[in-house]
Amino acid sequence: MKKIVVLGGAGAMGQIIVRDLAESTDVDSVVIADFNLNAAEKLKSEVGSPKVSAVFADLTKHNDLVTLLTGSTVVINSTPYYFNTAVMEAAAQAGCNYMDLGGLFHVSKEQQQLNDKFKQLNLLAILGMGAAPGMTNVMAAEGAEELDRVDSIDIYVGCVDFVKTDHPLAPPYALDTILDEYTKQPMVFEAGEYRAMPPMSGEVTIDFPHPVGKSKAILTLHSEVLTLPQTYAPKQIKSVTFRLGLPTEFHEKLKLLVDLGLGSTEAVEVQGNQIIPRKVLAKMIEKFPAPSQTPDDCEVVRVDVKGASKGVDKLVRLESIIYADKKWKVSCGALDTGVPPSIVAQMIARGEIKEHGVLAPEVCIPRQRFFDELAKRNIVIKKTIANAVC
Repeated sequence: MKKIVVLGGAGAMGQIIVRDLAESTDVDSVVIADFNLNAAEKLKSEVGSPKVSAVFADLTKHNDLVTLLTGSTVVINSTPYYFNTAVMEAAAQAGCNYMDLGGLFHVSKEQQQLNDKFKQLNLLAILGMGAAPGMTNVMAAEGAEELDRVDSIDIYVGCVDFVKTDHPLAPPYALDTILDEYTKQPMVFEAGEYRAMPPMSGEVTIDFPHPVGKSKAILTLHSEVLTLPQTYAPKQIKSVTFRLGLPTEFHEKLKLLVDLGLGSTEAVEVQGNQIIPRKVLAKMIEKFPAPSQTPDDCEVVRVDVKGASKGVDKLVRLESIIYADKKWKVSCGALDTGVPPSIVAQMIARGEIKEHGVLAPEVCIPRQRFFDELAKRNIVIKKTIANAVC
């Protein structure tokens, strides 16, 4: 039986993975595994498929997690990235293939140490299989395939939100992840070396396609910057960057809060009590009800691959414009993060991916098959090739 477990399946991204899997004829069982069992049961009822079940999951209970994963084809880990390594260890013990939504460079690097274990067990672990990382990696692979020499890969994500809300700061995805992207030193691969840069540095203005338009994008910590230089070292790659352009109003608010120190995880003393600023911020945000409006936003994912083909300098651009999904009533970011891991889990279930070990998406995902499946879900990848000065 082809059984897929979605950890954090009742969350914002997890629910998209669950909904997409539930519509697949290649999957016999979809398990929503979540600490919030009530939310998992609610999602199960909404999906209304007999193949979907809901169970309680506590990632801090290793043996229970191994029991849950035993007999599964794949586990898709859509929980916060700092659980990645622990879930991988449980998956290996359970004899289950593994996938996550990314490890913000450093956790992904730690996860790579499990490569030999997964190889020996004839298991596959794919690191970062959402939109970014994930879709971006496969786009980079498509661009690199056009070139004999790869000089640089630059990834940009820009978005715009048309919904007007009274919520002072509604995070588009996990608040901890966003704050880490804004407070931790982003890594770049520059002149053939990994380098740490100041948080929120490297700002550039990118002219994205309509309706996003011109947007400021900053360097943020991402795992593409870890794996792409490893993968394309044989093609002499020298530079990899990732830049994120959140909606302007949200970015300015978040930057102010981070500059004030409210993104910090280091305790400060307040009237004799040790207080963690980030937890205070999260608690204050929780006081406001989540926006009730139907999502209406748009995201552009762009991957620029520069290099040479037959001695001629080229720029290969892969780009996708993603809109909020009307059928599931979810944001563009939830759609393009939740759909890719479902597609790849189905590929694994069908036996279309043969590799074993701990791998990045650009190494093992059949590109055209993946792009074709994305297109069925209104995520279309456009490729252009032009002469360029590199």
